Amino acid sequence: MDGESIQSIQESYDRIEAHQRAVLSDYREFPIPAHLADYFLCFWTQVIGGSREYAHRVLPDACVDIVFINDGPPLVVGPWTAPFVARFTAGTRILGARLHPGKAPGVLGMPATELLNRSAPLSDVWRINRARFAPVLDRIGFTSRRSALVEALSHVTALAAPPDRVIVGGIRWLACHPHGRVEQLSRWIGISHRQLQRRFSAAVGYAPKVFQSVLRFQRLLNIASRPRAQQSFADLAAVAGYADQAHMTREVRRFSNCTPTVLLRSAECTLCMSDLFKTDEPDPNYP
Repeated sequence: MDGESIQSIQESYDRIEAHQRAVLSDYREFPIPAHLADYFLCFWTQVIGGSREYAHRVLPDACVDIVFINDGPPLVVGPWTAPFVARFTAGTRILGARLHPGKAPGVLGMPATELLNRSAPLSDVWRINRARFAPVLDRIGFTSRRSALVEALSHVTALAAPPDRVIVGGIRWLACHPHGRVEQLSRWIGISHRQLQRRFSAAVGYAPKVFQSVLRFQRLLNIASRPRAQQSFADLAAVAGYADQAHMTREVRRFSNCTPTVLLRSAECTLCMSDLFKTDEPDPNYP
């Protein structure tokens, strides 16, 4: 059998596998109302189909999510530095609200480091606001629940502390400079390396170097999911901002526990609705 025939068979298997995943998990993202967009990136829903338990692989994306699973009490899922697997029974319905990287502390009133690599009941994080989210569970259907969630988040964000403007600028700088060094960022912002590490960790959950790696990983997923002519892994690595293909492979293993060949067949970027993949340079007068 020649190489073209083998490739055709593999592509057929990939299409079948993708279809099976779509049947088992219907994941969708929705825009955030304008008055919440300063803090939140998107709403999202997920419906688990099939008849058996579904294992959903969650990949690092530097975000904090507020998650409602069926009629259970809501959770806050923090930023992760490694992949983890969430298991759901058939029929599970999930509604989530995803915060922009660096914006969670102002809304939740706590450093993002306290949620690093963990999930917690929303009532433990937002004791003062937990009653506002009870109406979400009283609604039936995603549209109705999303409307109730908008109302609850509107009250909460109206009292939210402003984000750390310096770190917001640092996030933008790292997005625009995939090969940039943290020392350069520190000089550009005008604060010490130690202060940068401390403030970045409080806002995002981890240090700027880790954030840069996670963002580059999500950029790779974003690029790989676009309709395009076939690109080699070396081309994908270059466009995503890796030093070379070997660098990409190491980082993919770090954040997904699998190879690029396996990951890029199925994984999707969870920052598609952000503007972190734009190449516009940050304001040189910032902050």
